Amino acid sequence: MTFLAFVESNMTGTGMQALRLAHERGLRIAFLTSDLAKYNTDPDAARTISDLADEIVECDTQNPDVMAKALRALPGTVGGVMTVMEYFVPVTAATARRLGLPGLDPAAADIARDKGRCRVVCREAGVPVPGFRFVDSAALLDEVLDEIGVPCVIKPVDESASIGVTLCHSREQAHTRMTELVASRTNSKGQPRVPGGLVEECLFGHEVSVETFTADGRTVVLGVTDKLLGPVPYFIELGHTFPSGLPKQVREAAVDVALAALNAIGFDFGPAHTEVKLTDRGPVLIEVNARAGGDFVPDLVRHATGVSLLDQTIVAATGNRPELAPTSQGGAAIRFLAGRSGTVAALPDTAVLARFPEVVASRIKAVPGQRTTHPRNSHERLGYVITSADSAHQAAVAADAAVAQLALTYEP
Repeated sequence: MTFLAFVESNMTGTGMQALRLAHERGLRIAFLTSDLAKYNTDPDAARTISDLADEIVECDTQNPDVMAKALRALPGTVGGVMTVMEYFVPVTAATARRLGLPGLDPAAADIARDKGRCRVVCREAGVPVPGFRFVDSAALLDEVLDEIGVPCVIKPVDESASIGVTLCHSREQAHTRMTELVASRTNSKGQPRVPGGLVEECLFGHEVSVETFTADGRTVVLGVTDKLLGPVPYFIELGHTFPSGLPKQVREAAVDVALAALNAIGFDFGPAHTEVKLTDRGPVLIEVNARAGGDFVPDLVRHATGVSLLDQTIVAATGNRPELAPTSQGGAAIRFLAGRSGTVAALPDTAVLARFPEVVASRIKAVPGQRTTHPRNSHERLGYVITSADSAHQAAVAADAAVAQLALTYEP
């Protein structure tokens, strides 16, 4: 029997789903992690890993040579290496290359992971990007702000889930945020980083993502996702609807930018989730994520089209040809539960969701006594509702109505 190696994982959404799908395909699972204990913070995730992983390998998951050695030592053949976690895309690609297994070009993985490098490469290829500069010293910031202007967006180049992305309305705010980034030597996963961050032109407009899959030299567009962003100064995604309800010509323009960006960085394998802002000057690239979208976007694609991005990623990672042709035509949506500043007193009765036939999945992560705030990144959201319907509009309005029933009660 063949092993499929998973390099780390997120604890909800795509992570545990991918493990289950591999298990259902009869693959032996090797789970590589630098610290198994960290998964104990989510009992469901810890139980899934324990139940489904045939081999758990604790090793340095920042080092492709170490991982390749560990995989060669497994009691069987390794047929593929994959990750669903943004932070481990480059090391996974490098490990697969060392083992002669299918995978993304490591150079493309490195570029996509570094938002600054991706900006430079895409700009040189003619892809529309925001005005930007990388700043590694607070002393340079005023010069850059003279060029970029305020308001501006300041972000780290190596985070995910909107961590650290901040809209700054003044030079004082920009200095405060950049001082924090310059002082930081590691990202939220403990990986070493170059101190500093991007200062970017603030773009105004609706944001979408383009869901694609590349195999055998061809990139298939699964569709465009409409994003619902929360209020500034943060850029938290509070919902998604798939497929987008925008006019065809607008969707096609966004797709053109996404495909141009993938081509510019040399993207050649697997799923990609490319974010594009629709501005008054046309679509502009936000970032390329060299993996399937988070926030249950693969679930939305599956409910709407019948194509399981995660399952087909497993197929491709193990050297087989993915099936990407849609088998259904519908719509799906997700809405996230955002808390506020305070202490949770009680949770809503989720039995009310039975009154919404479109609801196909839901979860409330909050617990009584928990201190919450309005989310500043995706990890601080408190739950979600996923809906599926005959059209994206039906799914979206059902998700809006359902999540409105999940209000938390707060202590006075």
